[in-house]
Amino acid sequence: MRFIKTREEGLRENYLELHYHEVDEETKELIARLDTTLSNVEGSCDDRHVSVPVTEVLYFETVDRKTFAYTDSMCIEMRLALNNILDMYSDAGLIRISRSAVVNVYRIDHLQGDMNMRTIIFLKNGEKLIMNRGYKKEFLAELERIKERSRK
Repeated sequence: MRFIKTREEGLRENYLELHYHEVDEETKELIARLDTTLSNVEGSCDDRHVSVPVTEVLYFETVDRKTFAYTDSMCIEMRLALNNILDMYSDAGLIRISRSAVVNVYRIDHLQGDMNMRTIIFLKNGEKLIMNRGYKKEFLAELERIKERSRK
């Protein structure tokens, strides 16, 4: 499969176009990943219904049995459990970092070790999250899987 990128001046919105003769396994996998990545999460914010692209979500967190999605500008209360979010959006780069939090790896700026064997995750907006040490091995394995997948 070839991948052609073209810069076009004056576009109002970026778009992807897929040309194919027949849908093979590689094409099916690509379409599935794009569908997940380009989907929206829905919930409520300030008593109104909102829908934002999953790529804009920095992280998801469960507090007092309620799940929230955090973006740069808002906190969205959702009606999904973290496990459901991971099932639905794992191809969008979401990885569990604790029992109550899932982070979008594409919104991570850098990682830093902590004295208690935990890891501090610095997000691109300046926020910090703590990854519990029990999730570190799984987190690093998932990062490697994402890295391998992006090389293909």
